[in-house]
Amino acid sequence: MRIDIVYEKIQQLKGPLSSYTNEYLGILDFITTDKIEYKPIEVVVSSFQESDPNQLYFVQFPAERPKDAKGSSFILSDIGGLLAYNTELQKESKADVISSDQTFIFREGDNAFPYMSQYNKRKKVDTIVRTINIDTVVIKRFLFNTSWVDKSASDKAKDAAMQIEKIRESRYNLISGYQEVNYGSSILYMDQQLRKMENDYLELFIGRNLKTIEKRTIYFIPGNSNKNSEILKFNDGKSVVIRIDTKDISGNITEVSGSINNSVFYRIPTPVDITVSSGNINYFNGRFVVNQFGVVSSVPLTNTKLQFNKETGNLINVVKE
Repeated sequence: MRIDIVYEKIQQLKGPLSSYTNEYLGILDFITTDKIEYKPIEVVVSSFQESDPNQLYFVQFPAERPKDAKGSSFILSDIGGLLAYNTELQKESKADVISSDQTFIFREGDNAFPYMSQYNKRKKVDTIVRTINIDTVVIKRFLFNTSWVDKSASDKAKDAAMQIEKIRESRYNLISGYQEVNYGSSILYMDQQLRKMENDYLELFIGRNLKTIEKRTIYFIPGNSNKNSEILKFNDGKSVVIRIDTKDISGNITEVSGSINNSVFYRIPTPVDITVSSGNINYFNGRFVVNQFGVVSSVPLTNTKLQFNKETGNLINVVKE
């Protein structure tokens, strides 16, 4: 089974100035911790065939045979499955299928706060007052000592909050016609850019949500021991589970065991219902034919022509001569 799972990855990123959100903006609802959440969107299950290493068979021809004995011909598939015995098989032309997996289908936003980078120094001016007393005269001399110091997180938060205020004031002046200039349709573009700048500064405080659509391909081999299996587990604890319900239609057919002369073995496949779910939501329901859940039977080769299904290996045509 090939299981293609498309899911949405939602990242909540805490803003670098989140600790000052309430103080400078008065906002109470904001992201306080980084968090990742996964939401499955779509699941597609398809099947394909490959050789089973536990089911290998061979043909043993007699060392000697009569001159008038008919020849034996076997037609096999590309993976070694039996397609026909003593009869011609009509070949079907099949175009080559080129498949590729794309991990990222859609991305909204960036992974960080690149606009947080800014000048990290501020000017600090210390005023030194020197008092000189001469008799009854008092002279005060003022000296200014200028230096550059690193901005604290509080200083950066204050600057960002003031920038938000300036942007909002600029937007108000723009849409109210304060400049008394006819910008035409370009006023929409300028307003959008101001909104974007304001949102960038707000995200420094309230954080941001990043949404990414991703795809994961899983290859799964059904078996009696994994009819209910967890095939994918996300970092947030959610998991994707596959459930297989068999529908036995072989009835009382006894599975072949041991050696049977002048016969060929084939498998009678079993239909199954497959459900892929996450939590209490089913994302896929479908019916497939699974070979390994069926029984192995046999058919005699004497004076017969046989054809088998190229996908399941089941016997589909018998001609008795």
